[in-house]
Amino acid sequence: MAQDLTDLQLLHELEPVVEKNLNRHLSMRKDWNPHDYIPWSDGKNYYALGGQDWDPEQSRLSEVAQVSMLQNLLTEDNLPSYHREIAMNFGMDGPWGQWVNRWTAEENRHGIALRDYLVVTRADRSGRAGAASHRADDAWLLARPEPAG
Repeated sequence: MAQDLTDLQLLHELEPVVEKNLNRHLSMRKDWNPHDYIPWSDGKNYYALGGQDWDPEQSRLSEVAQVSMLQNLLTEDNLPSYHREIAMNFGMDGPWGQWVNRWTAEENRHGIALRDYLVVTRADRSGRAGAASHRADDAWLLARPEPAG
């Protein structure tokens, strides 16, 4: 007779599969850095630094693309809460712990690349990318529950 497992029990049962696929991924991965994908030569100083004031016409992205990228950035910036939930349930030593550390680092690189791209190409809607990051950090700090003791 099949046993009904809770979600957490099922995830624990999947640890051997996670370990096998994590090792497979690690054997094939290619390291990358966010700064390799940013068009730095497009960057200009803003008015406060003696440059040109921001204008919405400077962005080559549509408004829909800008909003989409900002939404994605907010998701990337909420990684501490995702990481914490997984770490609290599985610890950091086993396959899930190794996976969550690698996943968090990868997603952090995505956030760095998105934020830098939006700022350098002046598609940041006048500073909302940076402000969104700070709001996400504040929300996480205020909403986190006390660790189980």
